[in-house]
Amino acid sequence: MNNKPIAVGLVFGVGLALALKSWLLGIMFGIIFYVALKEEEKRKVK
Repeated sequence: MNNKPIAVGLVFGVGLALALKSWLLGIMFGIIFYVALKEEEKRKVK
C-alpha cells in the first residue's frame, strides 16, 4: 500500500488550515487534494 497520497494530503491540509486559520477549510482541501492524487495514481496504473 502506498501512503504517499495520504501524507501529501495531510501535510497540504494542515498547512492550508494554518495559513487560513480555519481547520474546516484545511481539512476539506486536504481531502480534495488526497482524492485528486488517488485518481491520478489510478490513471497511471492503467
